[in-house]
Formats: sequence, structure tokens, C-alpha cells
Amino acid sequence: MVRINLKGIHRVRTTLADGSRREYHYAWRGKGAPKFWDSASGVTIGSPEYLDALRACTPKAEAAKGKFRQAIVAFLDSTDFTGLAPRTQSDMRKSIYHAKNGIDLKFGSAPIAAFNDPRIRGEALKWRDKIGGKVGDDRIRHLQRIVGFAIDRSLIAQNHFRDIRSVYKPNRAEIFWLPGEIDTFHQGAPAHVSRILAIALETGLRPGDLAVLSRAHIHRTPHGRRIVIWTQKRSRLASIPVTDRMASLIDATPLDQDRLIVNMRGQPYKHENYLGDAVSEWRDKLSIRHDLRLYDARGTAATRLLEAGAELKEIATHMGWSLKHAAEVIERYVALSPAMSDSLAEKLKQAESRTKL
Repeated sequence: MVRINLKGIHRVRTTLADGSRREYHYAWRGKGAPKFWDSASGVTIGSPEYLDALRACTPKAEAAKGKFRQAIVAFLDSTDFTGLAPRTQSDMRKSIYHAKNGIDLKFGSAPIAAFNDPRIRGEALKWRDKIGGKVGDDRIRHLQRIVGFAIDRSLIAQNHFRDIRSVYKPNRAEIFWLPGEIDTFHQGAPAHVSRILAIALETGLRPGDLAVLSRAHIHRTPHGRRIVIWTQKRSRLASIPVTDRMASLIDATPLDQDRLIVNMRGQPYKHENYLGDAVSEWRDKLSIRHDLRLYDARGTAATRLLEAGAELKEIATHMGWSLKHAAEVIERYVALSPAMSDSLAEKLKQAESRTKL
């Protein structure tokens, strides 16, 4: 019997054109997830019919026996998977069940013993390279995780997937929001969208953390307030001082609103991607540089720490970056930011004046 994880179900509520409300249940969150229940079906949630429909979307352990799919099913049913952050679970399910190049489609029907053959590494790399880019790297990384789980459970004897290097090397160190672009955005975007970028610039948080940021994360200190939040991607505790600008944003939040960022209807965004989509939509409407994203506010926030006198190590720790990446961001900012260049020029002038005395 396959255990059904009711907690993993993705529920979507919507309003139809006639004003009626409808709810849909998907086997998991993410693109390609099968819908197995509709509130108009008359089937009761949790009933045998409901569970049968959900089971039909779940690979059967018995049918998978002896195939690599057996490792996939066991992994998805283990705490190794269910203990992951919801976003990570969603990303892994996409990798596993993608309709065109998913792990299950490519390797699920293969004999599990094939993964003890060293040639499986070459096949996996060909598959990864055909997908290409960051998506290809994500697929192979998720495959590595399943294989590692299978080895721990003695389903596979040898690991031929160690030390696979990523082929996608993103470098957005040179991309950040300049002061003029920030002003244009705040002047032209609706208040609820402008607020997204403003809070991102003040905190340096990733979109996933911005989406859940609430009053509960704000703590009093002897000298003001701080934001204390467990970040989703790295599961680290971030402690962020509340700046004057951030304090104004918090104080302007309606008392009956818990989340600091909400949509135009005053409701929390259902997915972190919607925050970035909203910022990108108004970036284009306002004819701001097309390659700017909400995520690039993190680099901009890091430069504000530099201007405040923070050391490189402090900036890297605060942002969750390596020292190398933090240095790249700051170096590029100093080169491109007129304000920073003028500030450095003035400091050099003052230093030269003191030398002549």
C-alpha cells in the first residue's frame, strides 16, 4: 500500500466568471502536477473516492520494484524528502515528473542495477547537457540526491554521481538597481508593488522570504527594532536591523494586516514568483532596464551595507554569500555607481589634503 501524504496536496481556490467559488486539489505544487479533485465533483475530501483519485497520481511501489522508480517512490515517501522546505519539495517534484525531461521519464523504468554500472554517469551527463543551463544542473543535482538516498538504503551499491560540476555559471554581480531606477520605479509603480522593491532593498531578503515576512518577525531591541527570520533557502537565522525607511514601511502597514507585503486586494501573494512577476511587469511599463529583477535588490542592499561602513565579511555573512561573490558585487557597484565614485573621490581628496599639511 502507498502511503498518501495529505500535507503535500496543493489547494487552489478561484472565483469563476459567474462569481461562484471553486476549489481544485493537485497531487503536488508545481507545473505539471495532476489535478485529482474538483469541489464541483461532489466527492468528499478524505473519502475513499478522494484517496483513490490521489493514489492514481502516485507511482505504485509494487509496480516500481526492481526499477529505479523504486528508489524514487521510496525517496518521496521518506523524511529525507518530506523534511525539506516546501519550495525545495516543489522543485524536486518538477525535476522528477517533468513531462519532457523528468528524472522518472528518463530513468524511472531502468533496472535499478543499472546504476551500479559506471556507464550510467555518462548517460546522466548526456541527459543533463541536452536539457542545458540551470535547469539541467538542477535535474542532475536532484538525481544525485535520490541516488545518495538509494545508496544509504542499500538499493544501489555504488555511487557514480560524485563530483559532478555545474555547467551553468550565473554571474549577476554586475546587475543591481541604480538610484535613478529605484526612484523611477517608486514614482510610477502602484503602492503595493513599489512596497515589494522597497522592502527588498531595505532587508536584502530573497523573494521567498519576502513573501512570508510578517509582524511576527519584527522584534524590539534596546535601540530600535530588528527583523529575525529563518531564511527558506539556506535555513539560516537572519537578524536584520530595521532602518528608518523600513520602520516607515512597517508603521504604514494597516494594523489588521499581518504580512508586510500583500497584493492589490490586500491578500498575501500565493507564491513567491508573483512578487518578482509584479516587479518585472512594472519595470517594463516604466521602461527601466529589462535585465533588472527583484532578486537583484539583494546586491543593491549589500552595497548599502558597504556605504554604512560594514566590512566585507559582515556583508557576506548578512547576505549568505561567499567573500568572493560579495567582493564582485561591491567592486562592480563602485565602478558603476556615480554616487559611490564621487564619495571615493572626495575621500581621496581629503586624504591628499591631510598629506600635504
